[in-house]
Amino acid sequence: MKKIFLLILFPALVAAIAGGCTNSARFDYTGTPGPMLEIAKDCGKSIAVLPFMDQRGLKYVDPSLQGEARDYPYGDTGSLWFGMIPLMPFGWVGKEEPEVSDEFVTLGYFHTTPSQDLAAAAEFSLKASGMFSRVTRANLPAQANTDYLFQGSFSNLHYEGVMFSYCVTYIAAPVFWLLGAPMGYSRNELWVNFALVERASGKTVWTYKYRDKDYIVHWIYARVGKDTSLYAQLMRRAMNAALYELNRSQVLN
Repeated sequence: MKKIFLLILFPALVAAIAGGCTNSARFDYTGTPGPMLEIAKDCGKSIAVLPFMDQRGLKYVDPSLQGEARDYPYGDTGSLWFGMIPLMPFGWVGKEEPEVSDEFVTLGYFHTTPSQDLAAAAEFSLKASGMFSRVTRANLPAQANTDYLFQGSFSNLHYEGVMFSYCVTYIAAPVFWLLGAPMGYSRNELWVNFALVERASGKTVWTYKYRDKDYIVHWIYARVGKDTSLYAQLMRRAMNAALYELNRSQVLN
């Protein structure tokens, strides 16, 4: 009876996993869990958020960042197909630009434009904080009619994914997954810099750097398609920390 059960369930299980890998996800800041910092003090000033600058390529040309270039090589590294080799415990992949790649643990594609999505996230948190009387977006400083500009940059959006084959390849590993063993995990990493600029003078009056990473474990029963869901959570933590420090700095007083 047990063999009949597995013979019926096994193909359906493999098909479900393969189907999950065709899913797509978007950077969802408004729907991500977690609190947003609220500060009950309106400084009476207005601010415009500019598109974030993509500085991921800087580490490959700046001699002082050679260590970062070595730790985070350009493009995709590894392959999940390594898990098809007998006695290999897992397959893995690393991605410098996850938005232009299509090999994740349980996800097909990650649709995001980081320079715009991170700016929209910053705008959302700035509005929720209540620190400014008006929060808008602008593509260029000259287009902003505000007291301040909020400038951001990102230098790392690295993704790492591991799919467990338990040394028996993906052909037999689903038996372990079915019994409750993890399928694998995904790690998201975010490095962002923030700056507050007086629009009229062009003077930078405040800066803040944030670096963090987090991971999520995948099971066949849960968290399928959530491979890149932590980027939004990391950005929310970054904005909470930045706005807390900005409020403490007394720059806006």
